[in-house]
Amino acid sequence: MTIVYMIRHSNKLSSDYYLNKEDIDSYIRDKSRILSIEGEERSKILSQEKELQNIDAVYTSTMVRTQSTAKYLCSAQNLKMYVDERLNEKKTGIVNPDLKDWYIIQYKDKTFKNINGESQEDVFNRVNDAMTEILKKNKNKRIAVFSHGYAITYYLLHFCKLIDVNNDRKLTIEFNGKIFMDKILNAPEVFKLIYDENNNLIEVNIIEFKDLPYLHGGI
Repeated sequence: MTIVYMIRHSNKLSSDYYLNKEDIDSYIRDKSRILSIEGEERSKILSQEKELQNIDAVYTSTMVRTQSTAKYLCSAQNLKMYVDERLNEKKTGIVNPDLKDWYIIQYKDKTFKNINGESQEDVFNRVNDAMTEILKKNKNKRIAVFSHGYAITYYLLHFCKLIDVNNDRKLTIEFNGKIFMDKILNAPEVFKLIYDENNNLIEVNIIEFKDLPYLHGGI
């Protein structure tokens, strides 16, 4: 049995604090977004949670906010961080301002993409490639994978069923007939995935921590 904790990064610094943000490529800007002060503190708390002790390997995307979230756990458990760009967040691209329901559409249509953006299918394929390698290298171990909201949920939706999604970004998702998510993503958010001896996904849950309550607008 292999256990993977897919962890969405902690709270980002608001874009309101950046000057000339319109002059920088949106994806480059997104890759460099740092954590807020509260996000740093929540990452530190996360690293101390009992559920996340005795981790064998840590993987992160190339984005600053995931590595900043992971650094506390790595430091506390003396672990090295494997960085993989396939775990990066979705390239949202240029949103058509006339398409009011684009957030919903991207979850219901796996091939939909904005201009210069990625589709759900695109993101799943690269994340799945990374996860397949991670599982092969770490059989019967406990792994922490720090990634992003779209990247994680798009990966899960290949194995799970989307029940509902709305423009408030609330997602309702079930696995094997059991709803394990019915909310807006937290920051950080921890998904516990259990795989059998053949690396088939057999269980999915969200792990809630009392000392990390929902952070409104925690994106």
